[in-house]
Amino acid sequence: MVKRLSSNLASGIWLIVMIGLWLAFAPTQAGGLASYILVVGNSMEPNFHIGDLVIVHEEAEYQVGDAVVYSNLELGNFVFHRIIAQKLGRFTLQGDHNSWVDTYQPSKEEVRGKLWLHIPKGGRAVEKIRNPYIMAGIAGILGGVLASGFFKSKSKGRKSMNRDWLLTLKQKLRELPAKLGDAQLPNSSLEPHLEALTFGLGCIAFASLLIGLVAFSRPATRTVKNEVGYEQLGSFIYTASASASVYDANTLQSGDPIFPKLTCIVDMQFQYLLIAQQAEKITGTIQLTATVAEPVSGWQRVVELQKEMAFSGSSVSANAKLDLCKIEKLTQALEQDAEVHPGSYTLTVSPNIKVKGRIADHELDSAFNPGLEFRYDRQQFYLVNEEEEDKEVNLLHTVETGALSAPQLEANTIKVFNLEFAVPALRLIAILGLIVSLSGLAFLGKRLRTISQNDPVQLNRIRFGSIAINVQNAKALDSKSALDVSSIDDLSKLAEKFNAPLLHAERNQTHVYYVQGEGTTYRFTLSVREAEPQFSETESGDKA
Repeated sequence: MVKRLSSNLASGIWLIVMIGLWLAFAPTQAGGLASYILVVGNSMEPNFHIGDLVIVHEEAEYQVGDAVVYSNLELGNFVFHRIIAQKLGRFTLQGDHNSWVDTYQPSKEEVRGKLWLHIPKGGRAVEKIRNPYIMAGIAGILGGVLASGFFKSKSKGRKSMNRDWLLTLKQKLRELPAKLGDAQLPNSSLEPHLEALTFGLGCIAFASLLIGLVAFSRPATRTVKNEVGYEQLGSFIYTASASASVYDANTLQSGDPIFPKLTCIVDMQFQYLLIAQQAEKITGTIQLTATVAEPVSGWQRVVELQKEMAFSGSSVSANAKLDLCKIEKLTQALEQDAEVHPGSYTLTVSPNIKVKGRIADHELDSAFNPGLEFRYDRQQFYLVNEEEEDKEVNLLHTVETGALSAPQLEANTIKVFNLEFAVPALRLIAILGLIVSLSGLAFLGKRLRTISQNDPVQLNRIRFGSIAINVQNAKALDSKSALDVSSIDDLSKLAEKFNAPLLHAERNQTHVYYVQGEGTTYRFTLSVREAEPQFSETESGDKA
């Protein structure tokens, strides 16, 4: 029974190992975790070279520093690069050998996986295997192995069927639930279930060990960034009274050029808005200033348009008077005193906003300072957008996107078949599985030892119950040519050798076991009296 049980356990363990290998190496298209990528460039040198094979596994989270494969929609291909930044659910990546960053920023869903295994020059081997002649040769070899196994199993007949580990495993797993429920029955009811119980507990122990190795090789927790996005919007508005002969109306509007000879005083307004979910206790300050500068020399002067003003809430509006004649005098003083005559100046109006508060339990401490830039050529102030001169109105509006991130510890997970399992839970399952299975195996071992010492007949039932056949009339077997063997173990070896059943007959407190093979009957006789436990004289007296 020990040999048969060891074979069954080996079959179960082999199946568990195959499942683990399948999950680790099978491609995602086939239900596995792996994606295979062939390195075709030098962007990841010196660690990864052209022709290398990288295997990546999908993870629940990706961190800065991870080498990952992602789907680049701009290139229409997969890219293997390293994460260098993360913001608002998007990753910024760069090749280890590149001096520039990738223009495409993938989301978490577009990342195929994190580097799990690197096989130098492995991609070249894969390319060679793709050769039709090599694939045909491999197919032929595999077909020959399968065919030889088929004919070999056919020649062995029933023996190979009995040893089919997959059928044995299915049978044991099918019988296990019902038999586990009988584990608390007396000793006599345990004997038909011992093999299935031992098989099941052994499989549980090995599976728990495998889960434990995977779970304890991963950190129990991971640090994730809980990002909260927000937007800051700003709009400039300026107006002034002007001559209707120069403008469409007698009022100068935002975006129009300003001629100091026609008007010096401009009403400047800035509107600010913070957009965020769960914004609380938002406070800040705002101050409009104007900075006139000469770009070539770096000369500049700052003019306060208003005193710094405190505000609370997610929006504020500031108003001030901009005296362009005063700005013009500052430039004239520079030219007169420094004897310089630049071609033009810049005038930048800034709100200088500082804002604090909380957004979704994240601390906000930010500055927002867009500038509305005019160019002054001694005749007029006008807005200039060197990149988009035909869209000057865009200069009046500014939108800045920000993100608040706070590192948080959470349970690490392992992803299998698109299901995530917490590492601490897997560790607990592995420990409990080992405790239960090893305790059960120890209990069964103790019970088996007790039975072997007290009742050899029952021990034989346990050991050979699956191959023994009870017969009513064994007279035909008791011939003069029957050969007696010295032990039941020798008889079981003959049964295995001849692929024959072990026949059992009971008569007159004697148990006789037979095996027939090649025209010869082999026999072993066990007397119940011989099987009874022996007691010392002291023990006998105590019992009396």
